[in-house]
Amino acid sequence: MLLIFSRNVGLNTWNKFGNLSREIKIYNNLVEKNLFEEIFFFTFDSQDKKLAKRLKDENILSNKIKVICPPIKIKIPIIKELYDTIFFLLVFFKISEKIKFIKTNQIDGSYVAVLLKIIFQKKLYLRSGYNILKRDKSIKANFIKKILNILQFNFALKFSDQISVSNKFDKRFYSIIKKKKTNLIYNYVDEKKFCDFKEKRNGKFLYLGRISNEKKIDELVNLFNKHPNIKLDLYGNLQKNIKEISLKEVNKNIKFYDPIANDEVPRLLNEYSFLILNSKFEGLSKVILESLSCGIFCIVSDLIENKFLIKNEKNGIIFRNISSINLNEIIEKEKNLRGSYELFNQKLIEKNFTFKKYLDNEVNILKRLS
Repeated sequence: MLLIFSRNVGLNTWNKFGNLSREIKIYNNLVEKNLFEEIFFFTFDSQDKKLAKRLKDENILSNKIKVICPPIKIKIPIIKELYDTIFFLLVFFKISEKIKFIKTNQIDGSYVAVLLKIIFQKKLYLRSGYNILKRDKSIKANFIKKILNILQFNFALKFSDQISVSNKFDKRFYSIIKKKKTNLIYNYVDEKKFCDFKEKRNGKFLYLGRISNEKKIDELVNLFNKHPNIKLDLYGNLQKNIKEISLKEVNKNIKFYDPIANDEVPRLLNEYSFLILNSKFEGLSKVILESLSCGIFCIVSDLIENKFLIKNEKNGIIFRNISSINLNEIIEKEKNLRGSYELFNQKLIEKNFTFKKYLDNEVNILKRLS
């Protein structure tokens, strides 16, 4: 099998955002189960070969997983994408006989997978973590980007032999609107690492994720500026444009931290009482799933994907406009619901979101392609 990473993403990207061990776990399990003699990764970071060697030396990445990345780092986007595509095409000529089928993790960047599918007549498995068209509309992407992504979206769906999505709303869209048979495989939580409801909480609010425009960090900061006695910690990569906006007049109750590795997330989550997210776009959020698994009370925007996980005033709070929130009232509601919402969360995770369920569903799709 060949896994093609999302556009401009590599092992170093996974590592930077703290998802490395989580993502690798899936493919380590596939080779451990002897489903494949080898798995190839096509990644977009020229430094990934060094990282892959270190990960193998530390027994984090299986020796049966071969990481291939462009050897030259190019900064100009259009030239980089052209160079990367030609590089992967040339490499695939050498390894094509070893590849039964191709998998891509997102529609963004799937054009490489589609090209390989067409040229070499390999089967293609598309895993779509989120709807790229919905994302572009939400973040108000420019016209050219929207057109390119519409083309990318339609070609990916047309040429895919199997498709899976992470939430039932995308499944309906792909199945009903696009007339493509689609599998629903929820994201997973490693329940052996999470689900610790006995920890004493610190009473603070936590934001965990990318610190970018679509997360509306400026509005979140403004809210906590109005509540100087309530603490907010934000963990994630701080983009330059966000940094200029968010850090102008930030009270001492608000602190920014670098992202942490996924293995450290359970420890971090078990310290906090509340998770708060103000996203204008999400798939089925892994951060919410992990927070529910740790017994955290979640305050989230009223996206339809969030409403699937959070039932208002049952295991969290759903808001339409973050500026209307009264944080003191939320703290009181959490106290009143304590005990009942942890049990609700635990049952929800065990029913739908365990790693075993995810892996079993993934294996079933891969066997259909064999």
